[in-house]
Amino acid sequence: MTTQTKLDQGLIAALSDRAGEPAWLRERRLAAWQRFVELPLPAYERTRLKQSQFEDFAPAKGGTAVNSWSELPASLREQVGDPAGRALVVLANGTAVYRQLPEGFPAGVIVTDLATAVREHPELVEPRLLVRGGQGLDNKVAALSGALHTGGLFVYVPKGVKVPVPVEYIVWLDEPGVAVGDIALIVTEDRAEVTVLESAFSAPGVERSARFGLVDVFPGEDSRVVCGNVQAFGEGVQSLVVRRVLPGQRAHVDWVAAEFGGQLAVNEMDSRLDGRGSEVRALGVFFAGGQQHIDLELRMIHTGRETASDILVRGVVRDQGRAVYGPYTLIKHDAKDSTGFQRGNTLVLDPQARAYSIPQLHVQEDEVQGAGHAATIGKVDPEQLFYLQSRGLTLQQAKRLIVDGFFYPVTDHIPVQALKERVMAMVERKMAT
Repeated sequence: MTTQTKLDQGLIAALSDRAGEPAWLRERRLAAWQRFVELPLPAYERTRLKQSQFEDFAPAKGGTAVNSWSELPASLREQVGDPAGRALVVLANGTAVYRQLPEGFPAGVIVTDLATAVREHPELVEPRLLVRGGQGLDNKVAALSGALHTGGLFVYVPKGVKVPVPVEYIVWLDEPGVAVGDIALIVTEDRAEVTVLESAFSAPGVERSARFGLVDVFPGEDSRVVCGNVQAFGEGVQSLVVRRVLPGQRAHVDWVAAEFGGQLAVNEMDSRLDGRGSEVRALGVFFAGGQQHIDLELRMIHTGRETASDILVRGVVRDQGRAVYGPYTLIKHDAKDSTGFQRGNTLVLDPQARAYSIPQLHVQEDEVQGAGHAATIGKVDPEQLFYLQSRGLTLQQAKRLIVDGFFYPVTDHIPVQALKERVMAMVERKMAT
């Protein structure tokens, strides 16, 4: 059993010393801790966080680096599948333990763990790591991630380069009662293209553990970035992650969020469309069962002209699950000729399940191309169930078919086939339990 140790400034300083970090990173880490201490608890609608959900953990011991895929835990390898031909960075209990790149990977592209990037590429990391204090709610999640992180991902794509395979970031937990912090930093120069897929898993039986994550994306002009995540922690884990992007001119970013696991999971995605002509699209799916509580927060702030955002989310709740869908779009004054749309639908399968939809749309500019929002929460149509059962399906089979069809408008738009298949596999797994 892990003894709980209160997180404090001494521990944060010790993490920096143990990693041999440069002075600039040590200062930023301690500043993040101070910000964490000062900030109030995040005030999400319908999601109540407690101080104990940030502090009643011990620091993770971390994993041990391995030289081959076969040396990783069997349960991790089973979750990830065949690694052949894939670009992988594996983080185990907050520590980078494995990396592989396929043959023929483009020259100049950097895919490594964050600690290695700090040592070997400080000119690329220092201007971007922990410099976005004001973006988003600047809440305890982002601050604690910055202070506590012991590992993470760094991706850099030079000008005009297209990375042919997705970069996969695996976050793995098999230590009970611990808190892990990690940061993913994704940088693309002008006209570059990359897809980064994050998968978060935990070993069976892991309880009272937490992941505090931070993802910062820096897309250059005319670049295209896809950032997808599949969160499939066990129900004894909480997952609090902040994802932020500030796209350059005419950059295109796709967020794809798939939230299936965790006892408590909050995925906050903050997009600031400052670059003229930039576009951000957010696709989301969630499935809360048992006594899970899942909160998907999507924020689109338009400050640049001719910018466009689109949010499309579908979710399912069953058993005693709780789900919150909180989209927020703001088109500021002078963001002329911009568009911002939201669509969200939630399907409630059981009487004790609860779903909350809290859309917000604010337009401060008169000259916009279009803006709108729509949100629904509803139960399964009994006539559909009756029809399917009359054709020989069991009640469970009929519900599964309806759920698959319900998710289709979102999953059909997922731009990466591997991510689409992973999401649908998780839907099937949730329906089978």
